[in-house]
Order: sequence, then C-alpha cells, then structure tokens
Amino acid sequence: MLLRKLLLKDEVIGDIVSIEHAEPVGWWHFSHSYVRAKQLYDEGQLAKGNAGWPINIVDPEIEDMMKNPDKDVPRQRLMERLAEDYDVSMSQTEIDGRPWFGRCVYESGNDVCDDQVVTIEWEDDPLPQKGDESMETRIKGRGAKIATFHMVAPTEKQCERRGRVYGTKGEIEYDSKIICVYDFATKQTQTHRPRQPGGGHGGGDAGLAQQFVNAIEAVKMQKMTVAEAQKAHIGCTLEEVIRSHAMVFAAEEARKERKVVDWAEWWDSNVERAVGAKGQ
Repeated sequence: MLLRKLLLKDEVIGDIVSIEHAEPVGWWHFSHSYVRAKQLYDEGQLAKGNAGWPINIVDPEIEDMMKNPDKDVPRQRLMERLAEDYDVSMSQTEIDGRPWFGRCVYESGNDVCDDQVVTIEWEDDPLPQKGDESMETRIKGRGAKIATFHMVAPTEKQCERRGRVYGTKGEIEYDSKIICVYDFATKQTQTHRPRQPGGGHGGGDAGLAQQFVNAIEAVKMQKMTVAEAQKAHIGCTLEEVIRSHAMVFAAEEARKERKVVDWAEWWDSNVERAVGAKGQ
C-alpha cells in the first residue's frame, strides 16, 4: 500500500518510465509446490512437530490430528495423501478437479517453469483534444512505459520481492523491508520502513485480510460506498483485480506459444466476448 501511494498518489518520482520487479520464490518453497517427496514432509516437517505450512496444504485436518496421543494417526493420513494418484480410468474433469500429491513429478502434467521473465510494454497514449490545459498537464502519464517481471525459483530468499521503479523525477528501490526514494533534483534519498506484520508472503496475507475487513466495516457503518472502500482500503477496484489476473493468463499464453501478445486484442477475444456471450 505504501509503495502504491508513493508512486501513484504522491508521485514522488514523477511519471513512471520503467519498472524492474523480481520475485524470488525460494528453493524450498518451489520444491514443495512442485515435487511431492515424502521425505520433505514426514522427516523434514511432521516428525519435528510442524503441522502448519506446508503440511496443512496437503491436508488441513492433520493439524488437529496432532492432538491425538497416537502420533501415527497424523503420519498415516499424511502418507495416504502423498500416495494419491490418478490413472487412465479417470475422466479429465476428475483429474483436473483436485491436487494429486502422490503423482510422480516426471509423469505429471505440471509444466510450471522455474525461471521466467515477462516483459510488458505500453506505447504513448494519444493526447486528449486541445483545451485550456498546459502541455505538461496534457502529456502527464501518457509516455511510453516498460516493465519486466522476473520470477526465479532457486533462490535463498523466499517471497522477499525486490525491484526498482524509474521515473521522470527520481527512482525507487524497494524490497520486502524498505523503500528508498531518490530525488534527481535534490540528489537526496529518503528511506521508508513499512510496518512488518509478519506471516505469509511478507505479511501480505494478513495485511490483505485486514484491509478487506476494514473495507467491509467501512461499508457496513455507511462511512463509504463499496467503490470508495475498495480504493481506500484495498487499494484497487474489482476491475483492476480482474485485469491483473487476466494479465497472468496472457503472459502464460505468450510463454507457451512463443509469441508476443497484444493486450487489447487478447482482452477483447478472451474476456469481453466471453462475458458478452454469457450475458446473451
């Protein structure tokens, strides 16, 4: 929320020109998400008394089973889950409808890559019709932009995002702990240290849940409309959420088909037409 505020509301670096964002997944995090090795869960986690993440991803009931005096009960459930697999007798719908923790990684359909770079480019926006505004006002925010997103799995850091944002008046360097703003005019750097709530995804899980509750409370107390609460507490509209998720599918299509995807065309054919067809 603070980074967004600095960039879009306070405009501390002027118009955004370029963004470099890195997403280090973490070697262990990716192993859990891709390779279902029994040793990782049993000896590495359950035997040490940990029934939280990632054990609760395999089966959330195991956490309560740990209260059973017979410690073989949770282990037996874990082994059952890690042995589950599908075969040719099952329909594709059934196979796609749930995770299969016992599936051999070399036989699975999981094609998630462990190192990916996505480049997004925006061309200059056309100038609005000439009015009373100055040229500076008319061209504000309309310049070409480029953003690169780098997701890499074999890293020491886990979900500790980092990056740089370059603007017309300065640049921002950030990670999961600090935000540094450099001003071209003053040649000074201002450092911000956002509150660290802890928890999953650098505190993002708890933070998002809290902001969601705050937004609901604001609407229920009739302090804000739904749209106002979304902007004030969530930081984005529902449409922006949908568009950001759709962007991921567009990027995946570009990766798999080895092509450049035109966003406007992709959105029209995959979203607008689909929504229009369902509404008829």
